[in-house]
Amino acid sequence: MADFRFRMNPRAGELPHCSAVLNGRGTRYEVNDYRTTLSLKSVVRGAARYHTPQGHYLLTPDTFLILNDGQRYSLEFDGHGRVPTETLCPFFQRGFLEQAAACAAALPELHLDDIDRATPALEFCERLYSKSGDPKTGGVARALAELHAGLRGPQASAPWLEDRLYALAQSLAGLRIQVRGEAQAFPGLRPATRMELYSRLYRGRDFLLSCYDQPLTVAAAARVAGLSPFHFQRMFKLAFGRTPMQLLQQTRLEAARRLLTHTGDGITAICFAVGFESPGSFSWLFRKRFGVSPRDFRAATENRSKKRGENSRIEEVIPGALA
Repeated sequence: MADFRFRMNPRAGELPHCSAVLNGRGTRYEVNDYRTTLSLKSVVRGAARYHTPQGHYLLTPDTFLILNDGQRYSLEFDGHGRVPTETLCPFFQRGFLEQAAACAAALPELHLDDIDRATPALEFCERLYSKSGDPKTGGVARALAELHAGLRGPQASAPWLEDRLYALAQSLAGLRIQVRGEAQAFPGLRPATRMELYSRLYRGRDFLLSCYDQPLTVAAAARVAGLSPFHFQRMFKLAFGRTPMQLLQQTRLEAARRLLTHTGDGITAICFAVGFESPGSFSWLFRKRFGVSPRDFRAATENRSKKRGENSRIEEVIPGALA
């Protein structure tokens, strides 16, 4: 029977031999060409860019990424040295998630006698998953939140971590089953063909979501997906309900809104930073999407922040006066 070990923030050399969670925070950090065991990548705050031979992934607090055993990746924080990023990354010892998946797929009575049955290596679709608004990822998102909430508490220990990683493994096994079912709804004659098309379309989608600040075309995203531009355009619309360029435009506008809210960068600078080429076009599209111009949106945001600050000062004064 496999002997599973559990560690919090172990040294890199221990990672292939245990299930672990790495939790760290900083403004600058890089990993180059690391071969991972099966692992889940997430950030609690800030942003990080992961690169694998298959794709490019911008991780924010709303998303997570699953990398399969043996995958190579590189990583850099995306705060330009100004904004801190906090990562939360569980790694799984070989065989641990495989047993969770086998348990989820088999009848309970099959595990009564065959307690050390061989399990094939487990593979997940390498893609960005949403933590919110997607029912199939709800269990994983909750397990990650519970893991992060307890890491710095008095209960944090190897037995506590073991419980949390068992819960996370069960949620991931369920997610894998749901994703494979979702993939089988894609067009294709054979199940393997449908899974491959699913993976390629998500690879192209994640490229658009992660590299939105660069000059992009349908042909560039189709090249990443390994499909012809016309086939990619047609299948993308069927899969996601919008065209690649519609998704790209929405992603850029959402990024601009975040920058207007959280930075003091000029509006023209933000326009170019998120990938738009014309300030006039950017302003028109922003107004169409959010109902106000970028300038008016920032003014309203600053007014709300000022009021929150005034309310905070009032709340600080009142308790002292009552005491």
